[in-house]
Amino acid sequence: MKNYLTIESLNVVYAQNGQLTPALKDVSLTLPQGQIGAIIGPSGCGKSTLLNVVAGLNKNYQGKVLLKGAPPQANNEVALILQEYGLLPWKTVWDNVRLGLQIKGIAGTQAAQRTEEILKQLGLLHLRKRFPIQLSGGQRQRVAIARSMVLHPELLLMDEPFSSLDALTREEMQDLVLKVWQETGLTILIITHNIEEAVFLGQKIFVMSPCPGIITQEIANPLAGDYEARGKMEFLEVCNALRLSLRGRCQACL
Repeated sequence: MKNYLTIESLNVVYAQNGQLTPALKDVSLTLPQGQIGAIIGPSGCGKSTLLNVVAGLNKNYQGKVLLKGAPPQANNEVALILQEYGLLPWKTVWDNVRLGLQIKGIAGTQAAQRTEEILKQLGLLHLRKRFPIQLSGGQRQRVAIARSMVLHPELLLMDEPFSSLDALTREEMQDLVLKVWQETGLTILIITHNIEEAVFLGQKIFVMSPCPGIITQEIANPLAGDYEARGKMEFLEVCNALRLSLRGRCQACL
């Protein structure tokens, strides 16, 4: 399977108060087209920095980062969903979702049709006139996903998108991401602190350690994408092994 994302020997260093602080060191990974990758690790290990590089927002790096063989650019092919949704509070659901199309110069009937289609697909059309403050956390996250998906991206980047949600809503959003992936064939890279989330969604799981951020383990996960996986003993075993790996107790459990 052809790789959509290729990273080789990626290094990122931040300068602060006259000192250089390495954020990422010799990070290498590949993610095949149409697969879901999950990056998991403790706070401060450079996960968000890595995502910003892939999104084309941070160009101050050394190494090779390629999307379909070309350096990343901030364009229609890549969509980024942030932890705090990034919704504009003074705009309705409809206008928040349509905003990306307006920025890209897509207007009129085409913009209206695409906005209506994605709102229907994600079960949001009846909320189109509401403002973000009138929505639950799960509904806001659906709007954030809709705003990204309306652009028809090829790569969806998600930076801890469900961290502020309660457990049940979080699982509903995980199921929604899986449904969107199955319907579209998107390539998805998600950052998470949640072990169960990484195992449920990530066909490839990348374990990171901090100071500086490096990838210590790459796991091929056959349980990803199975709606019934959460109740299986194999799922719990993989979660426990991943937990041990994150704690540094196991270097090659999987």
